[in-house]
Amino acid sequence: MEACGREYRRRRPEETALYRAVLEGWPEVLAEASEHGGLPKRVKEEVRRYLASGVLARGFAHVQCQSCHESMLVAFSCKGRLCPSCTARRSEETAAHCEEVLPQVPFRQWTLSLPRAWRWPVVKTRLLKTVERRLVKAVWRWQRQQAKRLGAAGTLRGGAVAFAQLFGSALQLTPHLHLLLPEGMWNSDVWVPLPPPEEADVVAILQRVLKQLARDVGDVAELWPEDGFEVLQAQGIQHRLPLDIAEPERLSRKRRLAVLEGFRLHADTAVHAADRQGLSHLCRYGSRGPVAEERLSRRDDGRYEYRTKRGPTLVLTAAQLVKRLLALVPPRGRHLTSFHGLFASACALRSRVVGRPAPPEKPAQVLSTLPSRTPDVPRRPRLDWATLLQRTFGADLWTCPCGGKRKVLAVITSRRTAEEVLQNMKMLPPKRPPALAQGPPQLKLAV
Repeated sequence: MEACGREYRRRRPEETALYRAVLEGWPEVLAEASEHGGLPKRVKEEVRRYLASGVLARGFAHVQCQSCHESMLVAFSCKGRLCPSCTARRSEETAAHCEEVLPQVPFRQWTLSLPRAWRWPVVKTRLLKTVERRLVKAVWRWQRQQAKRLGAAGTLRGGAVAFAQLFGSALQLTPHLHLLLPEGMWNSDVWVPLPPPEEADVVAILQRVLKQLARDVGDVAELWPEDGFEVLQAQGIQHRLPLDIAEPERLSRKRRLAVLEGFRLHADTAVHAADRQGLSHLCRYGSRGPVAEERLSRRDDGRYEYRTKRGPTLVLTAAQLVKRLLALVPPRGRHLTSFHGLFASACALRSRVVGRPAPPEKPAQVLSTLPSRTPDVPRRPRLDWATLLQRTFGADLWTCPCGGKRKVLAVITSRRTAEEVLQNMKMLPPKRPPALAQGPPQLKLAV
């Protein structure tokens, strides 16, 4: 049992504070949003899927051990953006992909935060993608200059992985970027290692980004919310945090930090070539979800507490909490994880770089050569749900406590059939109290 992890136990989201807050606050938020044009269909679908996640009455898989024949029901997950469990598995999937395909070279994380005046235009438009491209190109330009000083010649190419986040630790709408760039570049099939940047280099890079953005953006027109969802987003940016206690902000002196015109560029976090666990941690951090469920609790007065990363606690009603959560739902069709340069799937030289072992230890001035031709890297299959569950939470679904192996007997997707099976097994959950059972008609809740 130690080798396969702990025993799987069904997650019960209906018993968590987050589920109860969404169930209580959603009708009020929906009614208020209808006064501003209503909410988009995709946002309503996010809420509906979350409220149905983990509920056996909405469907399940019937799993049985082949040795002791003990049966178990596994509820479906929503795979949405509000569910902490699903966002944790998505983060693990992204980290597993990056850990497998990224070459074994040193990486550095570049974090760019935007001023308050830029946050609403970035959320309203696709300006964040423009900022991302400008930052990647500015770092590449600086790396090429460094490589030229070390004697490198020819065409130098780089790679980057960009994680776009729309949230802060206090559930506020704060769009910012996390970039992972190798500490070096490639000259065709040659790896050119580079020294880490100095603080002056970080300042120069940020200055170039702002200069380029001034030409790209120009005079940003006044943008106004057009529906109820954009009203929630604008409020999530402009509202002050309802902190329970007031603590002064602790300022610490950080190296490789540049602050210009409200932009903050931090580049002091790095991992060496052999630290694949550290690289995986940075990938999980960049692709994580907005809600940490262990920080949320319900007060006796009906309000909810959310502990921020730095210590102060937010005190919110259920409707206020739901408004903040909905404002953090990413726009449809917008990729939060992007690959640039040699790491992009359309790059012709990608197969020579991704998944390559670390180059041999040599002085920084000497170039280490990779094979001139490498076979195409096969597409990595997505991790199945049970593997993600084990990687994320350490729970092994396929191993029974008796030591036998489980297998799937049936998959029930019909709600009526699921309720009939649960009724025969006497496993129907208790009905909700009247105050909680009255949900919006769009959700069609039945537990």
